[in-house]
Amino acid sequence: MRKALLLLSAGLFSFIISQSQTIINLGTTNVEWTTLYTTTDLPWELKYGPGDSLWMTTRQGRVIRVHATNGGATQLLDHSASVWVNGEAGMLGMTFHPDFPNTPHVFIAYTYTSGGNNRERLSRFTYSNNTLNSEFVVIDGGAILANSIHNGSRLVILPDNTILMTTGDAANTSLAQNTSSLNGKVLRANLDGTIPANNPNPASYIYSRGHRNAQGLALHPNGKVYETEHGPGNNDEFQIIETNRNYGWPNVEGFCDNDINGGEIAYCNTNNIKEPLASWNVSPGGTWAPNDLVYYTHPAIPEFQNKFLVAFLKTNKVRSVTLNTTGDAVTAQADFFGVEPGFPSGRWGRLRDITTAPNGEIFIATNSSPNRIIRIRSLAPVPVSITDYKAGCANDLITIKWRTQAESQSKQFNLYRSTGTNANDFKLVSVIPTSAPGGMSNIPLSYSYTDNSFTNTSKTFYKLVSEDLNGTVHNFGIVSASCEKEESFILSPNPANSKAELKWGDANPLTIRVYNTVGQLIYQTSGRSPVSLPVNQWTPDVYFITAYDTRNTELFRSKLLVR
Repeated sequence: MRKALLLLSAGLFSFIISQSQTIINLGTTNVEWTTLYTTTDLPWELKYGPGDSLWMTTRQGRVIRVHATNGGATQLLDHSASVWVNGEAGMLGMTFHPDFPNTPHVFIAYTYTSGGNNRERLSRFTYSNNTLNSEFVVIDGGAILANSIHNGSRLVILPDNTILMTTGDAANTSLAQNTSSLNGKVLRANLDGTIPANNPNPASYIYSRGHRNAQGLALHPNGKVYETEHGPGNNDEFQIIETNRNYGWPNVEGFCDNDINGGEIAYCNTNNIKEPLASWNVSPGGTWAPNDLVYYTHPAIPEFQNKFLVAFLKTNKVRSVTLNTTGDAVTAQADFFGVEPGFPSGRWGRLRDITTAPNGEIFIATNSSPNRIIRIRSLAPVPVSITDYKAGCANDLITIKWRTQAESQSKQFNLYRSTGTNANDFKLVSVIPTSAPGGMSNIPLSYSYTDNSFTNTSKTFYKLVSEDLNGTVHNFGIVSASCEKEESFILSPNPANSKAELKWGDANPLTIRVYNTVGQLIYQTSGRSPVSLPVNQWTPDVYFITAYDTRNTELFRSKLLVR
């Protein structure tokens, strides 16, 4: 079977240590690290969250919110009386409701004891007045065993508002393949605790099986879910999580290659095993122990941009992982902050978790005394970083909106307009000065422009360009909008059993794309109305039917239930 493509980048970076040993050169970028916060508790989950702050769970059963620049801390929850703490057990994974301002729910996994039995549950808490309260149990029933090791418990909420939770095998390897047990699995639940009707088994939370101890879980912008998992003494794993797949443990370690177990290939062929994208430390002798991972998109640190960053416990390092354009293969890897001259045990010791802020700063929770949150920031000027760039029509006028997460040496934004069919005749329509004082800002700033000088109701294209004080420009692409009546689409039948059809009102050809509930593209076609959809080839589930014009602008999106 295939092996991972490991392109370990040697010599890409060096370390420049100042007298305070806080400046690190990563190759082209100098970063500065500081200790933001120190605690006697053991950190577990660390997320940049509501209030532009860091939220941290501690194994002892507390949730602490830490100011991202001055390190001031507020305890939001002390659940220690209800949490069983022993070894790796305690308060573990945490995530936020995606619409937190309107639904201030925080989801937390923790271990507990009931009737002398150690168990694990997923609960939901409500945030108000600097406290977390009103616990609601999402998954429990005594169905998830807990142990002093192998409890998993990372959480991710998917775009369809279901939640994934990893569980470990609780040191009982037989549970990972046992579909009557919730251990050694990735579980999927609705946010109210019910089982999604489109789970592999609509009577079970089980989404995938064959996991040993998954302690990293992240949703990529491409819609795929990526996971890191501890091996038994070899073959730590980095992989894509797919529904109804078997990941092999304990019969397969790493790839299907018979490297540890002579029966791996045969077992893989019989049991639809999903192989990892990378298998680390394939020789026995001690795992690297990968923990959580985060996908870094900010331009502040080019060495990390558009790569996964994985925190490791036993090797005390951060590894960057580069994927190919389709996100299904590893193309390069490099290690940072670990063992190096002057730091034989790593710069900060065991690294439990990693997260990022909208301004590109990185935060790491350590699992070595003293337990700390490390803040890493680039010393180079940060280019303008834009999110939420869109155009829309209101009151028969087109408004373009965007939001900057950070600005450095920023002067202005130049907005260009085109009404041509191919959007190739752009003309400058407005110059919008930066709102950042002196062109510098590390906080989000919102901008908008209403095109009062133009009343054409046909589709109009806009190109946004930022300009630095030194004249350097950054192109942020094209958006389009129209104030004409929206095109009428008809998707029928819905629900569908054997066939469905999408119709629209003009003769223009469109591209039709179909996505599943985790955002993966499962079907694509192009043509003129009407377009038939081969739903008889799809498993019963909910799908998202979308239509795009020749400029890849989304014109239509709707759910389709296939029975």
